[in-house]
Amino acid sequence: MESTIYDGATMASTPSSLVLGVATWLAPEHFEPFARSLRATGYRGRLGMILGHYDPATARGFDGLADFTITVDDSYADVNPTLARALRAVRTVRGVRRTYSRAFRLASRARESRALARWSALEFELEGLQSLRFGHYYDVVQREGAGADQVLLSDMRDVLFQADPFETPVEGLEVFLEEPHMTIADEWFTHRWMLSLYGQEEVSELAHEVASCSGTVVGDRASMLRYLREMSQAIVWRRRPLGSHDQAVHNHLLRTGRLDPVEIVANGAGRVLTMAEMADIRRDADGRVLNADGSLPAVLHQYDRHPTLAGELVERLAGPRTKTR
Repeated sequence: MESTIYDGATMASTPSSLVLGVATWLAPEHFEPFARSLRATGYRGRLGMILGHYDPATARGFDGLADFTITVDDSYADVNPTLARALRAVRTVRGVRRTYSRAFRLASRARESRALARWSALEFELEGLQSLRFGHYYDVVQREGAGADQVLLSDMRDVLFQADPFETPVEGLEVFLEEPHMTIADEWFTHRWMLSLYGQEEVSELAHEVASCSGTVVGDRASMLRYLREMSQAIVWRRRPLGSHDQAVHNHLLRTGRLDPVEIVANGAGRVLTMAEMADIRRDADGRVLNADGSLPAVLHQYDRHPTLAGELVERLAGPRTKTR
Protein backbone atom coordinates (compact mmCIF):
# COMPACT_ATOMS: atom_id res chain seq x y z
CA MET A 1 0.00 0.00 0.00
CA GLU A 2 1.33 3.46 -0.89
CA SER A 3 1.40 5.94 1.99
CA THR A 4 0.73 9.64 1.51
CA ILE A 5 0.36 10.65 5.15
CA TYR A 6 3.14 11.48 7.60
CA ASP A 7 1.73 11.64 11.09
CA GLY A 8 4.18 13.86 12.96
CA ALA A 9 6.28 13.06 15.99
CA THR A 10 4.86 10.32 18.18
CA MET A 11 7.96 8.30 18.90
CA ALA A 12 11.70 8.95 18.93
CA SER A 13 14.81 6.85 18.74
CA THR A 14 15.90 4.71 21.66
CA PRO A 15 19.37 3.49 22.67
CA SER A 16 18.51 0.33 20.69
CA SER A 17 17.89 2.18 17.42
CA LEU A 18 20.42 1.66 14.64
CA VAL A 19 21.52 3.72 11.64
CA LEU A 20 23.87 2.01 9.19
CA GLY A 21 25.86 3.29 6.22
CA VAL A 22 28.78 2.31 4.01
CA ALA A 23 31.89 4.29 3.10
CA THR A 24 34.41 3.42 0.39
CA TRP A 25 37.36 5.34 -1.05
CA LEU A 26 36.16 8.83 -0.05
CA ALA A 27 37.94 10.52 2.89
CA PRO A 28 36.17 10.65 6.29
CA GLU A 29 35.38 14.36 6.00
CA HIS A 30 32.92 13.63 3.19
CA PHE A 31 30.74 11.84 5.75
CA GLU A 32 30.99 14.34 8.60
CA PRO A 33 27.82 16.30 7.69
CA PHE A 34 25.83 13.05 7.80
CA ALA A 35 27.11 12.07 11.24
CA ARG A 36 27.00 15.54 12.77
CA SER A 37 23.52 16.34 11.52
CA LEU A 38 22.23 13.00 12.86
CA ARG A 39 23.56 13.69 16.36
CA ALA A 40 22.30 17.29 16.25
CA THR A 41 18.72 15.97 16.08
CA GLY A 42 19.02 14.36 19.50
CA TYR A 43 19.16 10.86 18.02
CA ARG A 44 19.78 8.45 20.90
CA GLY A 45 20.67 5.25 19.07
CA ARG A 46 23.85 3.94 17.50
CA LEU A 47 25.48 4.85 14.21
CA GLY A 48 27.51 2.16 12.49
CA MET A 49 29.71 2.51 9.41
CA ILE A 50 30.96 -0.31 7.20
CA LEU A 51 34.29 0.62 5.61
CA GLY A 52 36.08 -0.65 2.53
CA HIS A 53 39.26 0.33 0.66
CA TYR A 54 40.86 2.29 3.51
CA ASP A 55 44.31 1.94 5.00
CA PRO A 56 44.33 1.68 8.82
CA ALA A 57 45.31 5.31 9.37
CA THR A 58 42.47 6.63 7.20
CA ALA A 59 39.98 4.20 8.73
CA ARG A 60 40.77 5.63 12.16
CA GLY A 61 39.43 8.95 10.90
CA PHE A 62 35.94 7.48 11.10
CA ASP A 63 36.25 6.71 14.83
CA GLY A 64 35.02 10.16 15.83
CA LEU A 65 32.01 9.93 13.51
CA ALA A 66 30.45 6.55 14.29
CA ASP A 67 29.71 4.53 17.41
CA PHE A 68 31.28 1.54 15.72
CA THR A 69 33.04 0.82 12.44
CA ILE A 70 33.61 -2.46 10.65
CA THR A 71 36.37 -2.74 8.05
CA VAL A 72 35.61 -5.50 5.57
CA ASP A 73 38.64 -5.60 3.27
CA ASP A 74 39.83 -8.90 4.72
CA SER A 75 36.61 -10.52 3.52
CA TYR A 76 37.80 -10.02 -0.06
CA ALA A 77 41.43 -11.07 0.13
CA ASP A 78 41.01 -13.74 -2.55
CA VAL A 79 41.66 -11.50 -5.54
CA ASN A 80 44.36 -11.79 -8.20
CA PRO A 81 45.90 -8.30 -8.55
CA THR A 82 47.00 -8.93 -12.13
CA LEU A 83 43.54 -10.07 -13.11
CA ALA A 84 41.93 -7.09 -11.37
CA ARG A 85 44.24 -4.67 -13.18
CA ALA A 86 43.41 -6.27 -16.51
CA LEU A 87 39.66 -6.02 -15.88
CA ARG A 88 40.02 -2.41 -14.75
CA ALA A 89 41.72 -1.62 -18.05
CA VAL A 90 38.93 -3.34 -19.99
CA ARG A 91 36.34 -1.31 -18.09
CA THR A 92 37.98 2.03 -18.77
CA VAL A 93 39.52 1.79 -22.26
CA ARG A 94 37.32 3.03 -25.07
CA GLY A 95 36.58 0.44 -27.69
CA VAL A 96 36.86 -2.56 -25.38
CA ARG A 97 34.83 -1.53 -22.34
CA ARG A 98 31.65 -2.99 -23.85
CA THR A 99 33.22 -6.40 -23.21
CA TYR A 100 33.80 -5.67 -19.51
CA SER A 101 30.76 -7.52 -18.19
CA ARG A 102 31.55 -10.66 -20.19
CA ALA A 103 35.23 -10.51 -19.22
CA PHE A 104 34.27 -10.10 -15.57
CA ARG A 105 31.98 -13.15 -15.69
CA LEU A 106 34.70 -15.24 -17.33
CA ALA A 107 37.24 -14.12 -14.74
CA SER A 108 34.83 -15.03 -11.93
CA ARG A 109 34.51 -18.63 -13.01
CA ALA A 110 35.81 -21.20 -10.56
CA ARG A 111 34.81 -24.46 -8.93
CA GLU A 112 31.44 -23.99 -7.25
CA SER A 113 33.06 -23.92 -3.82
CA ARG A 114 35.26 -21.01 -4.92
CA ALA A 115 32.96 -19.16 -7.34
CA LEU A 116 31.26 -16.92 -4.78
CA ALA A 117 34.54 -15.88 -3.15
CA ARG A 118 36.13 -15.09 -6.51
CA TRP A 119 33.13 -13.09 -7.72
CA SER A 120 32.79 -11.10 -4.51
CA ALA A 121 36.52 -10.32 -4.40
CA LEU A 122 36.43 -8.96 -7.96
CA GLU A 123 33.22 -7.06 -7.24
CA PHE A 124 34.81 -5.45 -4.19
CA GLU A 125 38.03 -4.59 -5.99
CA LEU A 126 36.41 -3.14 -9.11
CA GLU A 127 32.93 -1.98 -8.08
CA GLY A 128 33.27 -1.36 -4.35
CA LEU A 129 30.57 -2.07 -1.77
CA GLN A 130 27.53 -0.59 -3.51
CA SER A 131 25.87 -3.97 -4.04
CA LEU A 132 27.91 -6.00 -1.57
CA ARG A 133 26.77 -3.75 1.28
CA PHE A 134 23.49 -5.62 1.69
CA GLY A 135 25.24 -8.78 2.82
CA HIS A 136 27.27 -6.77 5.32
CA TYR A 137 24.16 -4.94 6.49
CA TYR A 138 22.54 -8.31 7.14
CA ASP A 139 25.50 -9.48 9.22
CA VAL A 140 25.55 -6.27 11.27
CA VAL A 141 21.80 -6.15 11.91
CA GLN A 142 21.91 -9.79 12.95
CA ARG A 143 24.96 -9.38 15.21
CA GLU A 144 25.44 -5.73 16.28
CA GLY A 145 21.73 -5.04 16.05
CA ALA A 146 20.59 -8.07 17.99
CA GLY A 147 18.46 -5.88 20.25
CA ALA A 148 17.62 -3.21 17.68
CA ASP A 149 14.05 -1.96 17.68
CA GLN A 150 14.30 0.03 14.42
CA VAL A 151 16.88 0.29 11.67
CA LEU A 152 17.67 2.88 8.99
CA LEU A 153 19.95 1.92 6.11
CA SER A 154 21.20 5.11 4.52
CA ASP A 155 23.56 6.50 1.94
CA MET A 156 25.85 8.90 3.78
CA ARG A 157 27.70 11.26 1.46
CA ASP A 158 24.51 12.95 0.22
CA VAL A 159 22.25 12.70 3.28
CA LEU A 160 21.46 15.22 6.02
CA PHE A 161 19.09 14.97 8.97
CA GLN A 162 16.56 17.61 10.02
CA ALA A 163 15.01 15.51 12.78
CA ASP A 164 15.38 12.18 14.54
CA PRO A 165 14.70 9.64 11.76
CA PHE A 166 12.58 7.56 14.13
CA GLU A 167 10.27 10.29 15.39
CA THR A 168 7.36 8.41 13.81
CA PRO A 169 6.79 4.73 14.60
CA VAL A 170 8.54 2.14 12.47
CA GLU A 171 6.22 -0.77 11.81
CA GLY A 172 7.36 -3.26 9.21
CA LEU A 173 9.38 -2.19 6.18
CA GLU A 174 9.32 1.25 4.53
CA VAL A 175 10.76 2.09 1.11
CA PHE A 176 10.71 5.51 -0.54
CA LEU A 177 9.79 6.59 -4.04
CA GLU A 178 11.44 9.12 -6.32
CA GLU A 179 9.45 12.04 -7.75
CA PRO A 180 6.21 10.91 -9.49
CA HIS A 181 7.58 11.50 -12.99
CA MET A 182 10.56 9.21 -12.27
CA THR A 183 9.04 5.97 -13.51
CA ILE A 184 11.14 2.93 -14.33
CA ALA A 185 10.62 3.78 -18.00
CA ASP A 186 11.75 7.40 -17.57
CA GLU A 187 14.44 7.25 -14.86
CA TRP A 188 17.41 6.66 -17.13
CA PHE A 189 19.75 4.92 -14.70
CA THR A 190 17.16 2.60 -13.14
CA HIS A 191 15.83 1.73 -16.60
CA ARG A 192 19.30 0.88 -17.90
CA TRP A 193 20.18 -1.21 -14.84
CA MET A 194 16.90 -3.13 -15.00
CA LEU A 195 17.30 -3.83 -18.70
CA SER A 196 20.77 -5.14 -18.01
CA LEU A 197 19.58 -7.57 -15.33
CA TYR A 198 16.05 -8.52 -16.32
CA GLY A 199 15.56 -7.83 -20.02
CA GLN A 200 13.05 -5.84 -22.04
CA GLU A 201 9.96 -7.98 -21.42
CA GLU A 202 10.26 -7.78 -17.65
CA VAL A 203 11.06 -4.08 -17.71
CA SER A 204 8.09 -3.33 -19.99
CA GLU A 205 5.73 -4.88 -17.43
CA LEU A 206 7.09 -2.61 -14.68
CA ALA A 207 7.80 0.48 -16.77
CA HIS A 208 4.88 2.51 -15.38
CA GLU A 209 5.92 2.09 -11.74
CA VAL A 210 7.62 5.00 -9.99
CA ALA A 211 11.21 4.10 -9.12
CA SER A 212 12.11 3.51 -5.48
CA CYS A 213 15.55 4.53 -4.23
CA SER A 214 17.61 1.76 -2.64
CA GLY A 215 19.74 4.31 -0.77
CA THR A 216 17.33 4.78 2.16
CA VAL A 217 15.29 1.95 3.70
CA VAL A 218 13.66 1.83 7.15
CA GLY A 219 12.25 -1.06 9.12
CA ASP A 220 11.92 -2.86 12.40
CA ARG A 221 14.62 -5.48 12.90
CA ALA A 222 12.64 -8.51 11.71
CA SER A 223 11.41 -6.74 8.58
CA MET A 224 14.87 -5.39 7.83
CA LEU A 225 16.46 -8.81 8.09
CA ARG A 226 13.85 -10.17 5.68
CA TYR A 227 14.57 -7.35 3.23
CA LEU A 228 18.32 -7.85 3.49
CA ARG A 229 18.04 -11.60 2.92
CA GLU A 230 16.07 -11.00 -0.27
CA MET A 231 18.48 -8.34 -1.51
CA SER A 232 21.71 -10.15 -0.73
CA GLN A 233 20.49 -13.45 -2.17
CA ALA A 234 19.31 -11.79 -5.39
CA ILE A 235 22.60 -9.92 -5.74
CA VAL A 236 24.85 -12.92 -5.10
CA TRP A 237 22.88 -15.02 -7.58
CA ARG A 238 23.88 -12.67 -10.43
CA ARG A 239 27.65 -13.28 -10.28
CA ARG A 240 28.41 -10.37 -12.64
CA PRO A 241 29.73 -6.83 -12.12
CA LEU A 242 26.95 -5.03 -10.31
CA GLY A 243 27.96 -1.79 -8.63
CA SER A 244 24.86 0.43 -8.74
CA HIS A 245 22.68 -2.35 -10.15
CA ASP A 246 21.45 -2.82 -6.57
CA GLN A 247 18.86 -0.17 -7.49
CA ALA A 248 17.46 -2.51 -10.16
CA VAL A 249 17.36 -5.47 -7.77
CA HIS A 250 15.58 -3.38 -5.13
CA ASN A 251 12.93 -2.20 -7.59
CA HIS A 252 12.41 -5.63 -9.13
CA LEU A 253 11.90 -7.27 -5.73
CA LEU A 254 9.57 -4.45 -4.68
CA ARG A 255 7.38 -4.43 -7.79
CA THR A 256 7.13 -8.21 -8.08
CA GLY A 257 5.88 -8.59 -4.51
CA ARG A 258 9.00 -10.18 -3.05
CA LEU A 259 9.23 -7.51 -0.33
CA ASP A 260 5.59 -7.70 0.78
CA PRO A 261 4.39 -6.64 3.26
CA VAL A 262 5.97 -3.23 2.64
CA GLU A 263 4.91 0.40 3.00
CA ILE A 264 5.70 2.29 -0.23
CA VAL A 265 6.00 5.95 0.70
CA ALA A 266 5.45 8.66 -1.92
CA ASN A 267 8.15 11.32 -2.16
CA GLY A 268 7.16 14.37 -0.15
CA ALA A 269 4.95 12.41 2.24
CA GLY A 270 7.28 10.62 4.65
CA ARG A 271 10.36 10.66 6.81
CA VAL A 272 12.70 10.63 3.77
CA LEU A 273 12.67 13.30 1.06
CA THR A 274 14.62 12.40 -2.12
CA MET A 275 15.53 15.76 -3.56
CA ALA A 276 17.56 15.20 -6.75
CA GLU A 277 14.73 15.67 -9.25
CA MET A 278 12.65 18.16 -7.28
CA ALA A 279 11.94 21.37 -9.19
CA ASP A 280 10.22 23.18 -6.30
CA ILE A 281 11.66 22.91 -2.80
CA ARG A 282 9.38 24.19 -0.02
CA ARG A 283 10.87 25.70 3.14
CA ASP A 284 9.42 27.12 6.32
CA ALA A 285 10.24 30.41 8.03
CA ASP A 286 13.18 28.76 9.81
CA GLY A 287 14.69 27.51 6.55
CA ARG A 288 13.74 23.86 7.09
CA VAL A 289 12.92 21.85 3.98
CA LEU A 290 9.31 20.66 3.93
CA ASN A 291 7.40 17.84 2.33
CA ALA A 292 4.73 18.66 -0.23
CA ASP A 293 2.09 18.10 2.46
CA GLY A 294 3.78 20.61 4.78
CA SER A 295 5.25 18.04 7.17
CA LEU A 296 8.93 17.95 8.09
CA PRO A 297 11.01 15.16 6.51
CA ALA A 298 13.62 13.90 8.95
CA VAL A 299 16.01 12.76 6.21
CA LEU A 300 17.13 14.84 3.23
CA HIS A 301 18.56 12.57 0.54
CA GLN A 302 20.44 13.88 -2.52
CA TYR A 303 20.31 17.44 -1.17
CA ASP A 304 23.69 18.07 -2.84
CA ARG A 305 22.05 18.09 -6.29
CA HIS A 306 20.98 21.64 -5.39
CA PRO A 307 24.38 23.34 -4.88
CA THR A 308 23.14 26.75 -3.77
CA LEU A 309 20.93 25.22 -1.12
CA ALA A 310 23.38 22.49 -0.13
CA GLY A 311 25.97 24.72 1.52
CA GLU A 312 23.34 26.48 3.59
CA LEU A 313 21.80 23.17 4.71
CA VAL A 314 25.16 21.74 5.76
CA GLU A 315 25.99 24.84 7.78
CA ARG A 316 22.57 24.93 9.44
CA LEU A 317 22.09 21.22 10.13
CA ALA A 318 25.59 19.89 10.69
CA GLY A 319 27.18 22.79 12.54
CA PRO A 320 30.91 23.61 12.55
CA ARG A 321 33.24 20.98 11.20
CA THR A 322 35.17 18.94 13.74
CA LYS A 323 38.58 17.45 13.17
CA THR A 324 38.60 13.66 12.96
CA ARG A 325 41.45 11.60 14.31
